[in-house]
Amino acid sequence: MNEYVFAELEVGKKESFCVQIKEDMEDMFRELTGDINPLHRYDDFARKIGGGRFEGHVTFGMLTASFYSTLAGVYLPGRNSLIHSLEVKFLHPVYAGDQLTVMGEVVDRQEELGLILVKASITNQKGQKVSKATIKILVMEEEE
Repeated sequence: MNEYVFAELEVGKKESFCVQIKEDMEDMFRELTGDINPLHRYDDFARKIGGGRFEGHVTFGMLTASFYSTLAGVYLPGRNSLIHSLEVKFLHPVYAGDQLTVMGEVVDRQEELGLILVKASITNQKGQKVSKATIKILVMEEEE
């Protein structure tokens, strides 16, 4: 886990990590949230309702978006983060088995607030950007 302090988070600072979507992750998300929509569980249903657009059942968008929390809380800035706001756009479906790369870059700093603005994205193994996000993160400092 990174422990960046505000002074270390210059514009252009980047971090990334990879994660593979597995069906047990989808099952845990379903159990946790109660979202039982068949689009997220049954391949045949997803193919039928999607008119051929979907390869199979579609991973929950919010499961995918939860990795933006990991980006902030573990990588950029890491331990000292508190997400202030998050705006996410979903661009392509994600499927079980997909290998995702989550990347974020500091694009602005507001020193008076101790806040950084991170532009982030998630890309699949085919190089498709499946989502993008703007994250405002307060960088907390320990008092001495």
